[in-house]
Amino acid sequence: MPGGDVGVGLVGRLASILPSPVLESDGKLDGAIDHRIIVCTLCRDIPTGIRSGESLCADLRSRLAACHEPAVAHGFTVEGVECMAGCERPLTVAFQAPGKASYLFGSIDCEADAGDLVRFARLYASLADGWCNSGPRPPRLAGKTLARIPALGKLAGDSR
Repeated sequence: MPGGDVGVGLVGRLASILPSPVLESDGKLDGAIDHRIIVCTLCRDIPTGIRSGESLCADLRSRLAACHEPAVAHGFTVEGVECMAGCERPLTVAFQAPGKASYLFGSIDCEADAGDLVRFARLYASLADGWCNSGPRPPRLAGKTLARIPALGKLAGDSR
């Protein structure tokens, strides 16, 4: 190949010309938002029939921005999505991050549970692999956990 790139491939050539991301002392990429909270915007509140996902997104963004911990205030993005198939337990909210277990919560009450969702965001940000049992989760979310999905690449035989 021209230029001595034999066997390097496109990724290797690009890596050699693109700047490397800077790692901060906590191991996160400089300025990277790596945690996501996803809220169903199609779910309707059962008693009222109101779709409250968008307002929950706005409330969570505001509450997260007010947090004093940078990993929480600047490390999360809140996104709305139409349907996460939790229709039997509306409103559904998911937490995701690279290399971490993901969580899906259902039967979320926007007013009563927003504070506990932010408390869970603090906990989730602090967990290297995202894995926790129901004990450390905020009490209002313990019975609302629909799924905990192991991180991609987690060994099937790992009993944790």
